[in-house]
Amino acid sequence: MSRQRRRIRLLMGIILACGGLACAFGEFRPSDPMGHEFSLSETHKAYSDSVRWSKFDEASGFVVPAERTAYRAQMPDFAAGRFTDWSAEPWEFDDPETRTRATINVTYMGYSMANPIEFKVGEKQTWSREDRGNNWQVESKFTGLDQFGGG
Repeated sequence: MSRQRRRIRLLMGIILACGGLACAFGEFRPSDPMGHEFSLSETHKAYSDSVRWSKFDEASGFVVPAERTAYRAQMPDFAAGRFTDWSAEPWEFDDPETRTRATINVTYMGYSMANPIEFKVGEKQTWSREDRGNNWQVESKFTGLDQFGGG
């Protein structure tokens, strides 16, 4: 085998190995080098999944501390109904440079035990974090919780 062919094979092997390592370390986000969008995505999903499964005490852990008691009080009793699914619009950052505050509109599907017809419940989630940290907290505004008949 010629010297040039060995060099090409060695170069190809290095490129393949580096490509495999790149996949192992996740996504490359040149516009978000600190990974704030990714951590917001994970936090938002964990919170919204908690609401969807009626784990309101767990969900309240994501809520701004001053609003936690009011948050829990507005949520429907588990015996009153259930959420069945949720979907979210893309979020919008107040300042795309700092990415310290974002708004996400979420729609939950739910039904009341008194009336098994599915309906929509809206939530405007305003997520914020202090400085450059990744500890996102939500301020939540629901619409339609009254459809559960006591929420």
